[in-house]
Amino acid sequence: MTSPAIPDIETLAQAFELLTATTQKMEEAYRLLEARLQELDRELADKNRELAITSDYLSNLLESMSDGVIAVDNEGRITRFNRAACSILGYSANDVLGNLFEQVFGRPFDAPRLPGSMELVSRSGRRVPVNERDSPIADMAQRRLGTVKTFQDLSEIIALREQVRQIDRLAAIGEMAATVAHEIRNPLGGIRGFAAFLAQDIPETDPRRRLVDKILQGAKSLEKVVNELLAYTRPVELELRPTPCTAIVQAAQGFLDYDGGRIQMVDSVSEDYRVLADTDKMGQVILNLLLNAVQSIEGKGEIRIEARADDHYVLLNIHDTGCGMDEAHLARAFSPFFTTKEKGSGLGLAICQKIVEGHGGTLNLHSIPGRGSVATVRLPRAE
Repeated sequence: MTSPAIPDIETLAQAFELLTATTQKMEEAYRLLEARLQELDRELADKNRELAITSDYLSNLLESMSDGVIAVDNEGRITRFNRAACSILGYSANDVLGNLFEQVFGRPFDAPRLPGSMELVSRSGRRVPVNERDSPIADMAQRRLGTVKTFQDLSEIIALREQVRQIDRLAAIGEMAATVAHEIRNPLGGIRGFAAFLAQDIPETDPRRRLVDKILQGAKSLEKVVNELLAYTRPVELELRPTPCTAIVQAAQGFLDYDGGRIQMVDSVSEDYRVLADTDKMGQVILNLLLNAVQSIEGKGEIRIEARADDHYVLLNIHDTGCGMDEAHLARAFSPFFTTKEKGSGLGLAICQKIVEGHGGTLNLHSIPGRGSVATVRLPRAE
């Protein structure tokens, strides 16, 4: 009666063995799948890090560009506004992102066809001249995602072009003035000579002598202007040698009149400071600056001459307690023929600046109306 059960037990045992083998295979497959998933997770993490690094690099690259960059989507809404665009136009990125380009800047996004009409309105309302270029943005499937605009601020270039034109005009005027000065100089010398002979024949008590003296005085003033004009138009010829600053300053002070002690002179220039300079030409510069300081002081006042130095340059500062200058006059102080004096030619400071620059130095003025001025001469230091 028990024999029929034996096949069933064998079948059950075989099924159990098959289940066990299948389970083991499934466990092995699960372990392999788990290992593969972990490997994919690591690869995905590595790719994400690479993507983040690349994204940060591209973002930093975009932000580091000197050109402004504005990107818009297909609807014209601003999606990117880099740091240069913020600097040029005065907006922050948060001010414009998500807004329509036309609403922000009051013009279509597309660059105008004529380069001269390319402008963008800044936040302050200033119309900024720009050079702009537009390029489409597309994905891998060549689907249009938007447009990017790169632009450059041309304000400084336009200002430099105007300065070059102004320099060319001044050069032409200077050349013409030099020619005119040469033509005036010879007959002017004749006028002075004939007037001097005429003065010898007219007694000082004669009323006509005063008229002759006026002719001589006017001719002398005109000759001074002609000489200054020629000095300004000629190249500066210098004989540079190591020179103590004290020698230059003291030589200039020797030609100065302080109106009977009305003006106090304080000289604190150290004998240790030596500059590479043409003594005569730099003495002319310091004398001119001191004369300007004296003429700016009404009543009693003080002029202080100080010096300081670094490894390469010596700075001579001439302070005065005079009337000072406002910003408008200060901006034109070195312009040829600009003067606030009744009898000035307006060439003194222009010539001084030319001489100092010929030494490889600089001449600057700082002034406060009613509180005086400071003239700073910066010259190469002699070892």
